[in-house]
Amino acid sequence: MALQVFTVLTGRSYGPHYAERLQRMLKRHLSAPHSLTVLCDAANRPALASLGLQHRQLEPLGLQGFCSKIQLFNAAITGETPFLFFDVTLVVRAGLEPLLRFGAAHPAPLIGVRDWSYPTLNSCVMQLRPGAATARVWQAYLNGEDHGTPGPNQNFIYRALQRHCPGALATWPEGLVASYRGLRKLARRDAAAAERARQAACVLKFHGRPRPHEVLRPWRHPSQTVLKHPLRPDLWRFLAEDITDHWLLS
Repeated sequence: MALQVFTVLTGRSYGPHYAERLQRMLKRHLSAPHSLTVLCDAANRPALASLGLQHRQLEPLGLQGFCSKIQLFNAAITGETPFLFFDVTLVVRAGLEPLLRFGAAHPAPLIGVRDWSYPTLNSCVMQLRPGAATARVWQAYLNGEDHGTPGPNQNFIYRALQRHCPGALATWPEGLVASYRGLRKLARRDAAAAERARQAACVLKFHGRPRPHEVLRPWRHPSQTVLKHPLRPDLWRFLAEDITDHWLLS
């Protein structure tokens, strides 16, 4: 049976081509047979269909943007089979076998990323095993529990699990999913350490700004590239080669 993979695309912040590029990166770096489904709102359905991307419409429950990821915990949307989730705002730069091996061996209902800035979950790459624990997250939302609703979604997920199912959450091994901004910050003071961290990572997560296309054209998007490090031109197109090789040309 093919591995189920989901992503979420709602609103206008990211175009459907972000989902298409994720699909191409997964074909290149996810060796296991798999099927990507884009969970979307009604506005994005026509464009996804025109690109030939498998998609499914989310329930219109007032969850905006990436807070829609809370619907991943609704088995009526995702089914009962274990699955992987990837944000569209990332670059898969290497084979995902280390993630697959860890996920297969770990019994936790939810595996996610340990956030780089706060003591919480980062939901950019997750493995979910639908069951009692994940259902409690969805029920907590339906019950109107105050866990940071409506977002950020990852705070809600983390706090709901902490309240109802302590121990249900595990995190991927440190470094397999790396923060782009974290690596760029590290490179300011230790380029060699940043390169080692890049090489160890399967996935580069772009959270906030810059976005991948902004790194490729820093002078068109100077506020998040050139002006962030005006005296460090080596950082203006930081990791542009990875973005080109794996995101743009995948």
